[in-house]
Amino acid sequence: MIKEIADKSATRKLYEEAFEDPEKFVDYYYEDKCIDNRIIASVEEDEVISMLHLNPYFVNLNGKTVKSYYVVAVATTQNRRHEGQMRKVFEKTFEILSKEHVPFVFLLPVDQAIYSWMGFEKICNYSFDGPSDYGEIQEKYDVYCIRDEDYIRRMNKEEMLRSYDLGSVFPDDPVIMAKITDLETFSKAAGVQFADEKEALKWLKEKNIYICEEV
Repeated sequence: MIKEIADKSATRKLYEEAFEDPEKFVDYYYEDKCIDNRIIASVEEDEVISMLHLNPYFVNLNGKTVKSYYVVAVATTQNRRHEGQMRKVFEKTFEILSKEHVPFVFLLPVDQAIYSWMGFEKICNYSFDGPSDYGEIQEKYDVYCIRDEDYIRRMNKEEMLRSYDLGSVFPDDPVIMAKITDLETFSKAAGVQFADEKEALKWLKEKNIYICEEV
């Protein structure tokens, strides 16, 4: 069964199997980030076989505020890989987000080829040395995540964990990829009627995008 899972702690076993994050970071992730995120999973006999997490953000999209998600913790248990489990999880996710009129989602891939066949495309490089001042981000960029109190609190916590070498591990030459999940909503926010997802992503790639601390 592919479903949005309510007991998020039930996914921790798979998270720890799939990723090498330090226990202190995983504790923080499940105690804080999972408060308001969503997890779509393939579940059999109460065992989580495959999953992805949707961490929520409000994004400034060329002057309009839209809801989006950072797709993270994409994993399938080792003995169930190559069965199409993850494809089904993504298909269910796209179905849910389309019905909810979420315009697009984004992720940072280990390998772009893993996601490109599903319609994800690179929209920008990940920058380690972007502006730290939010006012400067608002001034210089067309697309960026909006920072509220929870955002800032989590950002500060994650920066502290990274300073202890307890943060996320990045791939070589990291990039940000995006997928349009509701073309009509994306078009309305952009103020342009796009013919298809490809055209919408081409427009997005031409914008100045800042996605950094979110991932």
